[in-house]
Amino acid sequence: MSSGSVAFGRECVERGLSDAAFLAQVRWIPARSIDDLQQVVAAGRIDKFWRTWSKSVIGRADRKLRQRRIANQCALWPWSDSREHPAKVIWTLIEKADWVKLSRWARQQLSNSDAWTEDNTAFQLLALAEVLLSGELVDAEVALPVWRLALTWAIELSVHQCEPEGCELSPDQRLLLCGELPWALGQVFADIDGVTKFKQLGQQSLRNELIELTDGDGTPAVSLLAHFPRWLSSLTRSVELGVIFGESLLEGESLLRFEDVLTKAVMLLDRDGHMLISTDGRSVTSKRAVPVASAASSTVAMLLRAAELAGLKETSLAAESLRFREFVARYGSSDKFKSDTFAESPDERPIVTDSDLPALQSDWADWACMRNWWHADANTAIVVYNGPTVQLEISLFGIPVFSGEWSLNVRLDGKPLAINQDWKCICWTSDPDMDYMELQIEWPDGPMLCRQLMLSRKDHFLVIADAVSQAGGRRVDLESSFPLRGGVKAKADVPTREVRVTAGDVKARCFPVALPDDRLLSTVGSFDAEANTIKLTQASSSEGLYAPVVIDWSPKRAAREAEWRTLTVTEERRKLASWEAAGHRLRLGDLHLVLFRSLDGSTESRAVLGLHTNKESVIAQFNEKGYVLPIVSVEA
Repeated sequence: MSSGSVAFGRECVERGLSDAAFLAQVRWIPARSIDDLQQVVAAGRIDKFWRTWSKSVIGRADRKLRQRRIANQCALWPWSDSREHPAKVIWTLIEKADWVKLSRWARQQLSNSDAWTEDNTAFQLLALAEVLLSGELVDAEVALPVWRLALTWAIELSVHQCEPEGCELSPDQRLLLCGELPWALGQVFADIDGVTKFKQLGQQSLRNELIELTDGDGTPAVSLLAHFPRWLSSLTRSVELGVIFGESLLEGESLLRFEDVLTKAVMLLDRDGHMLISTDGRSVTSKRAVPVASAASSTVAMLLRAAELAGLKETSLAAESLRFREFVARYGSSDKFKSDTFAESPDERPIVTDSDLPALQSDWADWACMRNWWHADANTAIVVYNGPTVQLEISLFGIPVFSGEWSLNVRLDGKPLAINQDWKCICWTSDPDMDYMELQIEWPDGPMLCRQLMLSRKDHFLVIADAVSQAGGRRVDLESSFPLRGGVKAKADVPTREVRVTAGDVKARCFPVALPDDRLLSTVGSFDAEANTIKLTQASSSEGLYAPVVIDWSPKRAAREAEWRTLTVTEERRKLASWEAAGHRLRLGDLHLVLFRSLDGSTESRAVLGLHTNKESVIAQFNEKGYVLPIVSVEA
């Protein structure tokens, strides 16, 4: 081992040294190849040092896999070009292969002792590591400043990586600084003293973050959702680098977890291949004529590579969904896409089992994803309920339409109810017909709040509702709003209380079925389009109320006239008050729904429009023969 002072874990790296003096201070791990490096350094042959060192790194890597990574770097980042890269200044130089300017930039940065106070330094260092891995045939005068800057920053990171401020980082930043960079730099600088511990800490951090930030089935923690694409890209790059150098990053439970996480990630993709709920997504609304995933092929390509590295079965519907997106983006059509397992809708698949359904709900993570199928044009509703508020992200035909807080304000006898508890999911069910969930908050002395969502898997409609019960004799006033995504337009109908929503080529119709359909009919309540939201108000004179809204975006029903009515609910021939139980129906073309909610906690059988039930909630549909068939029934 050399007696130099430049090594991982050492506090001081002198920046003012000449290149020759700096190389003489590097502390190498004893090895035959290192003897060669030390000899050329001692002889002052800096040009030969660069060739020898670069050859050593390339010799440890799998040639074909390394070349593939170099050729497909865009497939490992959640952005499509250098303009979106956090280190876009140097990434642009790398894409243009402008090594002279990159070398000049690196030489300037060697004098910057405050580099780690800047947010983009970590991405710059990662980009430099990719350059060193590529083994570009440039002369030592150009390459050495890049090599030296990367090593200097890497050693500084090894000294400070365990400091407590790392806990204040976002999940993707923490994974990059504490996991990916140590792991990647440990591979690149494998012959420098102290690097083994540095690399092992990176490997352990990558494994720990994967296990700790995901549920047992791979569901990401709610804190991870906003950063999910970058976090997953960082993990994927790290896994690939381990394969290139013949060192498995993940194994056993962590490898299986990685596979499950990828399956969950595919569920979150919109039509263009952006991840819903993520801050890396976009608010633009695309047209159907645009090839699927063309605007975000980098994310889809990253997931495809991750699926390959994880060993995700090619016959899995998640993997097939990615292949389908890639095929359509490349060829502009799905006409010649061949698959023995994938279908563009559940109806086209001979048998649909629960394991085929792209839906998830996690009490550990406090969020759920409803999705009717794996296709890019699927309907998706993401519900985040990890506090007193509920966040929605709803895409129709793959286009994000609703996004933001699904607000709720309740007043009892005119006094605001402080909703300061966390919502709990008390009911979740998913089958080939629908996904359904209920959220609840309950006070010991009343009232009880309940929120419902049901996404149809066989048709294009969503039921979303609020219910208040156990309010005693107090008057109940409810106000709820449905947040619209940026760029989405909403307009209230004139003769009815319907609100129409337009997002790109998607048109949706919203019906407040507990209010009269005709605007000329007076009522204590309203349903109107306001700035970036649709607002519902409803009231009850006593005890409780049920406030459902039906959203329909079926193209075949877009021009059909809608009618809805509040129904009479009876129990043993006694007509029930609206605060005891509520029933409503909506008729829109071939869609004829019945919505029922018991509000007083009774388990007695009740009747509403041909439906007899002792359930607390029922969402049902008339079939062609006029029979009322429940889609979902929920016990009290």
